[in-house]
Amino acid sequence: MIPFFILACNSAEKKGPKKVKIGNNEEVVTTFTNGNPQVVRQFEGTDTNRMAVYEKEYYEDGSLLKEGPVSNNKKSGTWKTYYRSGQVQDIAVYRDGVISDTITGYFENGNLKYKGLFKDGQKTGIWLIFDENGKLLENRAYMKPGEKRSDSLYMQK
Repeated sequence: MIPFFILACNSAEKKGPKKVKIGNNEEVVTTFTNGNPQVVRQFEGTDTNRMAVYEKEYYEDGSLLKEGPVSNNKKSGTWKTYYRSGQVQDIAVYRDGVISDTITGYFENGNLKYKGLFKDGQKTGIWLIFDENGKLLENRAYMKPGEKRSDSLYMQK
């Protein structure tokens, strides 16, 4: 009886996630152990020649975690990440699966948290960091992508 149980577990592990259509152009790609969708992709084209064009990722409780366009199965364009409450956490621009432009982060209360620029996945240029009330705390300068050169700190009053 025990060998049968082990064989049943091994065969289940080899199957992998089952893709489930939830509409004419949407498919659940992966699910959580509780059965809720983890990744859902939207497709364009015919059944024989279709391409993913948009993706949504969810928290285990079903709340939306992030969403945005895809091209060649990579993030491409403006993506939004959300807090469990539904409030936007950040907005970032991707090219070929890598953050390669602006990113703007928000506190859960909706106030600006940070704003900066990425080049080829590395921080570059001027980054502004704010407190939860919207007051500027720090001005960071990245002279070369990923290499921080100077900070200007702003004192709380």
